[in-house]
Amino acid sequence: MGVADVQLGGDRSAAAWRPGDKQQIALLSMAHAVQHFSAAALAFSYPFVVAYFHVSYALLGLVLGITGVVGGLLQGVAGLLRRIPARTLLVGQDVGLAATLLLGAVAPVFAVFALARCLGSLVQWPQHPVGSAYLSERIPHRRGVALSWHTIGGSLGTLAVPLIAGAVTQAWGWRWSLAIFVPPLAIGAVVLWRGMDRDVVPTTENESENGSSDGTNSRRRAQESVPMTVALRRPAALAALAAGTIAAAGRGLGVLGAYVPAFLRDDRHLSSVMVGALFTVMLVGSVVGPAVAGWMADRWGRRAVLLVVYPTAAIFLVAYVFVGSVIWALALVGLFVGVFAYAESPLVQALFADTTEGAAARSVFGIYFAVAYGVGALWQVVVGWLVSTYGFRTAFVVMAISFVVAGLCVVGAKERRRHRGELALDYLD
Repeated sequence: MGVADVQLGGDRSAAAWRPGDKQQIALLSMAHAVQHFSAAALAFSYPFVVAYFHVSYALLGLVLGITGVVGGLLQGVAGLLRRIPARTLLVGQDVGLAATLLLGAVAPVFAVFALARCLGSLVQWPQHPVGSAYLSERIPHRRGVALSWHTIGGSLGTLAVPLIAGAVTQAWGWRWSLAIFVPPLAIGAVVLWRGMDRDVVPTTENESENGSSDGTNSRRRAQESVPMTVALRRPAALAALAAGTIAAAGRGLGVLGAYVPAFLRDDRHLSSVMVGALFTVMLVGSVVGPAVAGWMADRWGRRAVLLVVYPTAAIFLVAYVFVGSVIWALALVGLFVGVFAYAESPLVQALFADTTEGAAARSVFGIYFAVAYGVGALWQVVVGWLVSTYGFRTAFVVMAISFVVAGLCVVGAKERRRHRGELALDYLD
């Protein structure tokens, strides 16, 4: 049993940008933004859907939990579909999301709305494992920044929704607040198809899809020298996986996105426009947080930054439900909730990618998202039940506790400085 090192970050001079790096990060971030139009529009509609169809948050949480588990577990098939180019999977995702969002907009009963949400989970799975694996493999030298901007893309997509959805809901109702985002999803599919590099997928050991040998395939096979089962058994990888699953209780792109608008609408009794404005402030923080955290993590290590992010996010989550209905206080605390709660996800992903270095990226990311987002989606059920039974304050306190426990998991991933400008993570093979 030997000891290996995984590089976690280095000086900016040691991680120069290569041709096309920034363009592909921008394109994948745009794709993530477009994907989040669907999730954010649905999340904003939840309090209005609950009132319109006369259902409880416990039932809504059950639907979200089931669809989240199904969608999350589907991400585990990413490794089985490695012969299908990332571009094909991501474009198909956007087309499917446009269709399911339209179905949700015209749903005559809650069961049809729930079906639309479920179908959306069935088609939206590729973005995280496929998009993250694509960037992780293509830009390993700036992985923290690449994955952070990928997450920021999702946050920007979410950020674009609340003010628009709030105004449309107030003018024409919640159904139009869903339908208005169908065309952008279709346009995003076209842009992605035209602009994304078509990653080369081997059909035989030495041939690409067009029948010729390709250096990219050779480099990929050389990089994928570690069996996935070996990489996933590394203690540091297990620690990152556990942290991502536990922190799903307060994940910015999951539970918070679903229940913050509901809290502002039903607990603070604010108008749809004010709900949209305050949620937008939080989402501004969700753009700033990952950008700064990713930059810091590439220099000082994922673990070090996470150990600041987790407890700070927990503090602001608790504060958010105890500041009352004072608008400026909700805006200020919400901004910091966005900064820290949304920074967690890309940092854990980068930590996991580092600790599984050498294994096929799409396969290990598929497992990560299947567990962290699939099993983690059960938190949607728990939080929905807590809201219905004990109220929003108890639910947000539980979210905060999950961040503290996740931080304790990350403590187990021990870093040490290998040489100047480089951080390393120890694990046992």
